Amino acid sequence: MKACRPHLGTYVEIRLADPGPEHALSAALSQAFARIEQVHRLMSVFDATSDVGRINRMRPGDTLAVHPWTHEVLALAKEIHVASGGLFDCGVAARLASWGLLPPAAVEVPASSLASLILTPDGGVRCDAPVQIDLGGIAKGYAVDQAVAALREAGVAGGVVNAGGDLRVFGDAEEDIWLRDPADPAHLRHAGTLRDGACATSATYYSRRTVEGEEVSALVDPRTGAALRTRSSYTVVAPSCAVADALTKVLALAGEPGHPCLAAYGAESVVLSPEPCSP
Repeated sequence: MKACRPHLGTYVEIRLADPGPEHALSAALSQAFARIEQVHRLMSVFDATSDVGRINRMRPGDTLAVHPWTHEVLALAKEIHVASGGLFDCGVAARLASWGLLPPAAVEVPASSLASLILTPDGGVRCDAPVQIDLGGIAKGYAVDQAVAALREAGVAGGVVNAGGDLRVFGDAEEDIWLRDPADPAHLRHAGTLRDGACATSATYYSRRTVEGEEVSALVDPRTGAALRTRSSYTVVAPSCAVADALTKVLALAGEPGHPCLAAYGAESVVLSPEPCSP
């Protein structure tokens, strides 16, 4: 059984590798899509009423209660921020907004970093400096993970959740990995088979644009505030989709397939160059 619905700014396809009763599988699919919808409601930077929208209106010293899922994603984001030496930083939203890639910032923030956001023991957040975050680089993967969790809780033996390239395979299923060719994104390259794991890809081929004579993209170096102008694509295979999603940014910024942060999370990488391969 399979279903495809528009979510997370893309199409999410779920395929179940289970011969169980149709009514049970249909109910499991509904639960999986409901979790994806909830992650979107909680963490979309485009929704001023989401947890992210509310965080982006915080003033230094404010404390805000957020949903446990948001708190969990922020905790993972901060963990990877530290493990990557600051390469992964969700606090670049103001920069992306200035290029028109995100809605205008709620408050003016000259410099923003996830390091300014503090998680409180009671499940809340506060900031010690103005911060503008965008969880788009990790929340889509988390939504995929939540869908898989819902399917497993429903007793589904195996399946595939694919959210526009953020892919997770579990149980008895397996899936070929197809990556867009950076030189021609309409063309796909085969990169192996995935079983009991996740993968995600980051690239600039769809987000590149020119703003005031300068090329920008959705990949931002938090150390300089500059957009990456790379033409390569960066794929990470990891145990969870949220981790894979986040680590693609580390891989792109570090330019090192063997970066120690990837090994720390049991992840592997694939970097595709737009240059033709030598015979």
